[in-house]
Amino acid sequence: MRLRTPLRSLLLCAGLMPGLLAADGPTLTTPLVWKPTSKLLDSTGTLNLTPFTGKKIVFLPITDTRKDKAVIGENQEKAQVRYVSTSDDVPAYLAKQMLEQMQGVGLPVVDKPTAGSPVVSCELVRFSVIETGTYQGELRLIVQVKAGEKVVWRGMVSGKATRFGRSYKLENYHEVLSDTVMDVLTRLLSDEVFMSVLAGKAMVVAIP
Repeated sequence: MRLRTPLRSLLLCAGLMPGLLAADGPTLTTPLVWKPTSKLLDSTGTLNLTPFTGKKIVFLPITDTRKDKAVIGENQEKAQVRYVSTSDDVPAYLAKQMLEQMQGVGLPVVDKPTAGSPVVSCELVRFSVIETGTYQGELRLIVQVKAGEKVVWRGMVSGKATRFGRSYKLENYHEVLSDTVMDVLTRLLSDEVFMSVLAGKAMVVAIP
């Protein structure tokens, strides 16, 4: 019996009891972990890639206009809000995942300038999970497509995800945040006008 308290202290110091540590502190810091619960084509179905034959789509680095660039989650189940934060580069992380997912379904997306190609830029407005019994995540981007110097498409796109899970667990935050990215991509790739603009088949007035 005398060994239990010292052993618990040693485990805490060694970081071997993450569940207890999560409950004790006001903030959890975590790297961003890509952990979606589904594949992109599960939601979009097979894409018609014929209009993109021989074309390139330039995807620029994402700009971040969030007020607090470190906080990515809040647990509001108790009177004192507990936070989840990251020191990772959030817009770089999002750009990487979005680029890889679009390439994975066959879209000719590149991150280098290409003459004559449509250029997609994104402004990060929100990327966070609010936990109040369930995990509710949202990714909000202002997406813009330019053909040459002309803006041919612009709109706010929100991706959302919800799940149940044990309270204040990083794994749940990772899954919900990843699923919000997948939801944004699903909405974009399912938008006929957006896809036509990317393929250079339609020119539309920018959305305010």
